[in-house]
Formats: sequence, C-alpha cells, structure tokens
Amino acid sequence: MYACVCRAVTENEVHDCIAAGATSAKQIRDTTGAGGDCARCVRKICAILKRSEELTTA
Repeated sequence: MYACVCRAVTENEVHDCIAAGATSAKQIRDTTGAGGDCARCVRKICAILKRSEELTTA
C-alpha cells in the first residue's frame, strides 16, 4: 500500500528506511521524498514510526 501517493512511496519503503536507521519523518522524506509535496502522508509516516518504536521497546 502507498504511504505517499504523490511520490509513489510504499509502506514497505518507509519500513526499509526505518530498518536502515531513520527515526523521523524528515529523515524518511529526505530519503524517499515522501511528505515533500502535499504532506498528507506525514501523519501516516509518523504512525508507522511510532508503531516501529513501540515494537522495538516492547
């Protein structure tokens, strides 16, 4: 599923960025471009980051 429709960035690409060490929506934007246009996806990216953070601390 797409996390960012404007830049055609998938959720898997976001997860890959997180696995590579990204810890913020800005870092993901810098790598993939997601959130660089209309920014509607930033909330979704932040939710993915939060879930990932919760899984690693649990």
